[in-house]
Amino acid sequence: MTVGLQDNTAEQIAGRDIYNITSSNDDELDTRPLVPAQRKSLHSLISDIENYGELTARELWLKLHATLGVCSINEITVSQFPIADKFLTDEFEAAKEKASCKMLIHLILCEINDKDELKNKMNHYSKRQFCTSDLKRLNKMQLQNVLNYVEELSNLEKLNNQNLYNQTITLFRTQIKPTLAIFAVGFIFGAIIF
Repeated sequence: MTVGLQDNTAEQIAGRDIYNITSSNDDELDTRPLVPAQRKSLHSLISDIENYGELTARELWLKLHATLGVCSINEITVSQFPIADKFLTDEFEAAKEKASCKMLIHLILCEINDKDELKNKMNHYSKRQFCTSDLKRLNKMQLQNVLNYVEELSNLEKLNNQNLYNQTITLFRTQIKPTLAIFAVGFIFGAIIF
């Protein structure tokens, strides 16, 4: 940043000197060390990323130092801060996306647990839609589609089971004598055979 003093006619009108403060980015890099607020911002981003559990703070700092070509935070300059901030923001978004995908995979697996037919349908759907049935290869949007598909199938299955139950109860209520006769014959026949 340069400060220039100009003497011109405005000086006569205003009665004082006019200061033009201009910023020149002509290959001038700000080599000052990071200010405390910038350090705090980087530390906060590192902490947020670490909370997702994929990388430790040490690993993140090493990646950041390698990206910037420095050996420690003390060597990071004010002009490198935007690069560092963008790098850590991208890492944060990637960690958040990965955590979301893990959560969606967990929900899908809970939904298809011990249901082989539902699992087979889900695998077929994934292969047809995304060319793979490996859930770890799918992105967040694709996993949401698979989860919606699995939940719809599961809800249909529950609805069909409920309808069968309701139909059985209705049969017993409306046709009491024939239903009891069928059960009695079945009970007697079973007792004779076994």
